Amino acid sequence: MLPLRPTQRPVQRAPWPDLAPLVDGRPAGRLSQAQARLWSLVLRSRRVPHRVRALPGGYTVQVPARFMSQAVSEITLYHRENISPHPSIPLPPVEERSRATVAAMLGLCAFFVLTHRPWPELGSYPPYWHSVGAGDAARMLGGQWWRMFTSLTLHADPAHMASNAVIGGAFLILLSRRIGSGAAWLLAILAGGLGNVLNVFAHGPQHLSIGFSTAVFGAAGALAGLKAVSGEGALARDQAQNQAQSLAQRQARAGWLLPVAAALALLASLGTAGENTDIGAHFFGLVAGGLLGLPAGLLAVRHGYPNEEWGERLNQVFGVLAVLVLAGAWAWGWSFGWPAR
Repeated sequence: MLPLRPTQRPVQRAPWPDLAPLVDGRPAGRLSQAQARLWSLVLRSRRVPHRVRALPGGYTVQVPARFMSQAVSEITLYHRENISPHPSIPLPPVEERSRATVAAMLGLCAFFVLTHRPWPELGSYPPYWHSVGAGDAARMLGGQWWRMFTSLTLHADPAHMASNAVIGGAFLILLSRRIGSGAAWLLAILAGGLGNVLNVFAHGPQHLSIGFSTAVFGAAGALAGLKAVSGEGALARDQAQNQAQSLAQRQARAGWLLPVAAALALLASLGTAGENTDIGAHFFGLVAGGLLGLPAGLLAVRHGYPNEEWGERLNQVFGVLAVLVLAGAWAWGWSFGWPAR
């Protein structure tokens, strides 16, 4: 008869703590995929045991407790030796930023339906909306400056609306990935309004314009302005990680050439097509976006971007301000007098 052996208990492994809170104070499991991959490469090159895990809120790099001190030292030393001259931007996940822009564009399409259908029970007819909100240069020069913003929300036909929604959505998503959806929309709307004002002064009192395309080119100009100041984003950071700091700085200073050239190519290919295309509105929207994007980039480089908590709050505040600018402009127009039936 074989002797009975005591029940063997499974060996409990020591936990692998998350590296991020000890490196930069970031909450556990909130690294981006690119950041987690970079840290893994650094630790692998120094032969520090670690593992990378994908979590619902981001990525985590975990290290055995006995190697934690070495891992923190290696990551900290790497960042100290490869400091980028331009700060990175803590942003929400890509799908969240895309979702906000898609929702806003759907709202713009719904407003198009509202303003292009007669609603007798509400006393609303398409000519009324255009009479109050179109970018009539003569009336703007006469003091009706709400039209610089209300004209952005009016469109001539479904094709005009669809093209602005598709192209504008693409550029606003690109801008949102850099500064957040709320700030992107606020910049685009302000650039569109400023572009309309510049267009009025350039063409004189006989000019009339409508459409969101001025804000679309404003978003493109703002993206070019931001990149002109803060470098080429992920590309510049990847180059800085693999090359000397001085070389990365030279590349960042020359980084404005690519976005500016892309913005001008956009103007040449899309901004001059069609018989009724307002070339001046597209050009001045691009210029206005660049004028607003430059100081925004300078502020970010000089003072840094807000942390994750404050960045999310500011993004929401900017989004509300963007809506209030358009709503306030229409309220101003309505208070001036709704056209008589």
